[in-house]
Amino acid sequence: MFIELVDALRCPRPHEESWLVLSATRLEARHVREGTLGCPVCHAEYPIEGGVADFRVKERATLAPSEAMPELPEAEELAAMLGLTDPLGFVVLVGAWARRADALLDLLDAPPLLLVDPPADVPIGPGLSGLRADAALPVAVGAARGVAVDDAEAARVESAARTTRAGGRLVAPVHAALPAGVRELARDARVWVAEREATPSAPITLHVRRG
Repeated sequence: MFIELVDALRCPRPHEESWLVLSATRLEARHVREGTLGCPVCHAEYPIEGGVADFRVKERATLAPSEAMPELPEAEELAAMLGLTDPLGFVVLVGAWARRADALLDLLDAPPLLLVDPPADVPIGPGLSGLRADAALPVAVGAARGVAVDDAEAARVESAARTTRAGGRLVAPVHAALPAGVRELARDARVWVAEREATPSAPITLHVRRG
């Protein structure tokens, strides 16, 4: 977990939005490899193991299996859909989109990437952060410059829209319902691309210099 991204994370439990307290036990090159994130409101704790934070609420009912995308656009196309022309902010890649993470990092000026529920065979290497979550993304309202979702579960797509900053891009499977507060820009047989219209509260901007 990239340490600068910790400020954008939020407790997923139903209470007022609050920052989390990090207790890191192992750091590697500004990435938290082992540690705990604690909520000062409800006192819940979320472990970080192998660089991946686990925000799943154990007592929550198991989510129904989601219909993942059968075909992923290539990294160059994803970068264009998300409007990635500079390293400002960070981007959230949900599920199978994590398979495009390394290729995105190889592109010029790719921003930091937060992988939510990445496939088990996708390693969390340098430049990547990972977390596990239930339907709601444990990310502050308006914090991400863009989000790509790989399934059509309404709760997850709506959460992704809330997480996206005003003017930011949201990419989802073509069969997903368009959530409130976004304007569709384009669609093809695989995905639609939309722009966040409503101004989210408490935006968070990151500008990370590499090297």
